[in-house]
Amino acid sequence: MRFKLVLSVKSESFGSVLPVSYQYELSAAVYRRIRENFELYLHWLSSNGFAPIDDCRNRLFSFSNLYIPRIRVEYDRLHILVKRVQMWISFLPVRGTHEFVKQLFSGETFVLGDRRSRVELEVEDIVECPAPGFGEEAEYLALSPIVFMVARPNRSMEYVGPDYPGYADCFYRSVLGKYEKIFGRPFDGDTGFSWSLLSEPKRKGIFMMRFTPEESKVIGYMYKFKLSMSPILHQIMYETGIGEKVNLGFGCVEILRQDTTPNDQNFLSDEKDDTSVKII
Repeated sequence: MRFKLVLSVKSESFGSVLPVSYQYELSAAVYRRIRENFELYLHWLSSNGFAPIDDCRNRLFSFSNLYIPRIRVEYDRLHILVKRVQMWISFLPVRGTHEFVKQLFSGETFVLGDRRSRVELEVEDIVECPAPGFGEEAEYLALSPIVFMVARPNRSMEYVGPDYPGYADCFYRSVLGKYEKIFGRPFDGDTGFSWSLLSEPKRKGIFMMRFTPEESKVIGYMYKFKLSMSPILHQIMYETGIGEKVNLGFGCVEILRQDTTPNDQNFLSDEKDDTSVKII
């Protein structure tokens, strides 16, 4: 299930200037709400057949960057020129999710930023998005940078983009790995898979924990792409994201065009009927 969060900019609190790299702070705000409502979170998990765990970063959901209609960029700062911004958050489980999201976010405020500038955002509205019907082929848009890493010969890790020769394999291994972690067994359905790029990729370098001793930089890419694979794998990717560091808000995607199933079937329900489900 996917929801749009409409956030009002409370410029009277700290102003309306965000750091360009705000994703770590946004992810921290999301997980803070889960930690503060952990019993509610565990009840929601168990009602959907998932085992309780101690770590809420279980990749059963994904969330986008902020959508800010008008901005002015000055060096590493984003000047927000509107009164409202938006973000999207998706969850793989369905039962009780609407109520769970409402209790988690309704009327809540987030303060995002670093030591140089901060912005307070208040959740003004939560809108449930129509559920797509998943077919075998769809075109997607990245709502947050998609991140993949591969090992160098010296065993250090390297960020790679769509020009990397094995990029499509990284994509497929990522979604297959999600399936296996969720259902506790390898995917044994139709293994037909194809991936193609539909737009010029934009490289994004995002700082994590800026101006702290733990500062690091994540490299991801924003682009449109076309994907053919089993419908259940489309559903998992759409709801839980793709690639590395999804727990930090990377790899959230939106469907631009799709071949839908004739009966708008929920493939997750079918898979759960066949096997026990475990948490990631």
